[in-house]
Amino acid sequence: MVRKGWKQVTLGDIALFQGGSQPPLSVFSSQKKAGYIRLVQIRDYKTDKYATYIPEKLAKRFCKQDDIMIGRYGPPIFQILRGIEGAYNVALIKALPQGVDKEFLYHTLKREDLFEYIDLLSRRTSGQTGVDLTNLKAFELSIPVLTDEQATIAKALSDVDSLISSLQKLIEKKKAIKQGTMQELLTGKKRLPGFSEEWSKQQLGDICNIVNGGTPSTSIAEFWNGKILWCTPTDITSCSTKYIYTTESKITESGLKASSATLLPKGALLLCSRATIGEVRIAGNTICTNQGFKSLVVHQNISNEWLYYMVHVLKPNMLEKAIGSTFLEISKKDLAELDIIVPEFTEQKAIAQVLSDMDSEIEQLEKKLSKYQQIKQGMMQELLTGRIRLVDADGKEQPKTQILQERQPAHNQHFDDAVMLAGIVNAFYSEKYPLGRKKVQKLLYLVRRKEQADISAFHKKAAGPYADEVRYKGGEPIAQKNKYIQIKRNERGSCFEKGVQMQQALTYLQDWGKQGDVDWLVSQFQYTSVNELELLATVDMAICDLRREGKEISVASIKDLIRSNKEWRDKLKKTYFRDSDIQQAIKKCEDLFES
Repeated sequence: MVRKGWKQVTLGDIALFQGGSQPPLSVFSSQKKAGYIRLVQIRDYKTDKYATYIPEKLAKRFCKQDDIMIGRYGPPIFQILRGIEGAYNVALIKALPQGVDKEFLYHTLKREDLFEYIDLLSRRTSGQTGVDLTNLKAFELSIPVLTDEQATIAKALSDVDSLISSLQKLIEKKKAIKQGTMQELLTGKKRLPGFSEEWSKQQLGDICNIVNGGTPSTSIAEFWNGKILWCTPTDITSCSTKYIYTTESKITESGLKASSATLLPKGALLLCSRATIGEVRIAGNTICTNQGFKSLVVHQNISNEWLYYMVHVLKPNMLEKAIGSTFLEISKKDLAELDIIVPEFTEQKAIAQVLSDMDSEIEQLEKKLSKYQQIKQGMMQELLTGRIRLVDADGKEQPKTQILQERQPAHNQHFDDAVMLAGIVNAFYSEKYPLGRKKVQKLLYLVRRKEQADISAFHKKAAGPYADEVRYKGGEPIAQKNKYIQIKRNERGSCFEKGVQMQQALTYLQDWGKQGDVDWLVSQFQYTSVNELELLATVDMAICDLRREGKEISVASIKDLIRSNKEWRDKLKKTYFRDSDIQQAIKKCEDLFES
């Protein structure tokens, strides 16, 4: 049954499909030259690594960045692509809208039932010949009669696409930040606050037992149905989390005794030493592995989680020592002789906690991404079939509803501060290192400076720059009331922790485009002490005052300004307000805020 205001059509009725073309390979160039144009191929939508150019005079079919392109061949077959300008080759088809909204056509071509239709037809043909245009044009569907309704549907789906895209970029950024943090913390280039003891130079074999994997006897009938987990490299590479708890296969106690496999304890590091060298997971249960492993069982006073992250840093060294003709493998001896610098146990645990927190954040974002992708798929099924209407049967737009979240509150500085405070707490909270108000206020001041926002709420208090407004009637009480954060007191004062509604605040940050500012804070100040933050924020506020008065920026002028304020003057007695420290802070402020 066709819904009121909709009509039955075929794809051939609403789109013109144009196949691509290309000149002979002999004229292809890997370099852009005068008179040449890019030849767009399916692979180019994933990477620019293989960019190819052809003489423009020989090009026949052209596409713009917003044109809808279809990948004719797979795998996977029938990819819907866009975003590159040039001449397109024979593996691509351009879809031109005919009497329909262009964005509506783009989302229509991404329908799951259409993909299944094309994929099934292709599989029935030997050799996977690709998309057959005749069959593609014959696909039947119903669409809204009014282009306004088509555009409204397309806008809703595009909004979700934008949200998914921004979340994907955020995840990639978080992973890059984590990678940089690993390199700094695990090599000692940057130390966590409170640690200064020298690290010891050792070899990997000094801090753990290295256990070869083995091959259990396959003659035992119940081999695959026992109680002991049996792990292969495929189990490791298919596991996306740090700990591995289950595998596809198991081995029995009797099978274990009849084999050369060694039972590894819970917490052992399952390290691939053959082919996929350096891939590692932590055993969540007792387990045994095949001969593709050299697992690590840590000694006393060695954190297995710290070593898990350290293996990622050691991976290039493992690959250098790997040998083999059929496949590369690192020997037990070479693995044991890898040099490693080892902090004392409490610092190992602290480093592992920082990196685990980052992993947890990335994992939560990936779960959120998966949820949004599922919602998007459901929306397509509902909106593109008319089961849910955003425009009524008479063509009037329905009241907008929030599909992914509650309606956002009106913006004001107090609410913005509440949301930003939540972002700061989420990024900087640690069970080991309580997050106090002094640090939170400094970070809030610095992020406002980065945004070139109003800092008039911050005053020259003893712990300043400090904003009473934020604490008593601004962001703090709002963030607490909305349960974005919770504030607890201990002997040192107030400590900020994550609230049960933290995710709602993080969603606002993402949707308002403010998550990048929190990421900037993390990249600049993740391991900066409270004292350093106080110095930096104080010097920056002094610089702002001196600039307004048209005065020179120097150590002397900043000290004079600090000395002139009765609440600030005692700062100059602090060890971290030495002349050299102030000079470094001036340079840091110039680097951070001058642009």
